[in-house]
Amino acid sequence: MSSSDPNTPNEPYRKNPYDRPSAGRTSGPPGGHHGPFGGAEEHPLSPPPGPAGSPGGPPGGPPGAMPGKVSSSRMIFFIAGGLQALFSLLAIVTFAAAEDDLEETYGDLGVGTGVYYALFVFFLLHAIVGIVLAVKFPRGGNGLRIWSIVWSAVLVLVGLATLPLGLLWLVLGIVCVVLLSSTESAAWFNRPRA
Repeated sequence: MSSSDPNTPNEPYRKNPYDRPSAGRTSGPPGGHHGPFGGAEEHPLSPPPGPAGSPGGPPGGPPGAMPGKVSSSRMIFFIAGGLQALFSLLAIVTFAAAEDDLEETYGDLGVGTGVYYALFVFFLLHAIVGIVLAVKFPRGGNGLRIWSIVWSAVLVLVGLATLPLGLLWLVLGIVCVVLLSSTESAAWFNRPRA
């Protein structure tokens, strides 16, 4: 009497064509199957295991995908750069509109209005550089990572110079320095590029 199981050795013509022989298998129970292809790692078209054991790629996602630390840094660059540019433009316009009143109020400090304008323009240029760096993140490159760390360190200084209002910039700059200095970020920026 024949069995209804298509994988029984008694009926070789009904054997599953995708089943691999269990001889020489070192893991799993002998003859044990996990679906028609065996285990996920045994599928004939599956990619070889990646460096961290994840199938087909580096840890953190598929090959070429931006790791979470780099993606988070990029998002911070866009947000901090955009807000800083907006605040700098508003400060320049507001300062220009109220320049006479500010000179009367703060004239005793001995600081000319040109210093304030220079400071606001520096903040604006720093913001624009941050946005440009964030746009270039997908290309990678160690030079880009180094410039991004420098930009983040300057963001920390901007936060220190504008405390207590700059506390947000201080925290965001420190977070970016830490994220971009990680080995995962360094490996992604130094990856071979086409």
